Amino acid sequence: MKKSKATAVASFVLGLFFWIPLINLICGALAIYLGIKSIKKIRQNPKQFGGRWLAVLGIILGVIVYAAYLTAIGMCFLGFKEICKNIDLSFLA
Repeated sequence: MKKSKATAVASFVLGLFFWIPLINLICGALAIYLGIKSIKKIRQNPKQFGGRWLAVLGIILGVIVYAAYLTAIGMCFLGFKEICKNIDLSFLA
């Protein structure tokens, strides 16, 4: 019997959209959600589900998106006006 890796692959593929502005916020959240869901499935039934590393990579890429946005917003509050302009949050500068 072949192991199902569908949710793990979906998590990884959605995580690959981390470099596209604004779309990455939605895809990042979905990558994290599907990655966690996939890891739970793998733990419950390892003979039926696989792709643990794809799920982990999807989660990592999704987290990178939010870490980058939080860092950029923090830098806006610290007075880095150019970064605020680059992420279209110039009203924070």
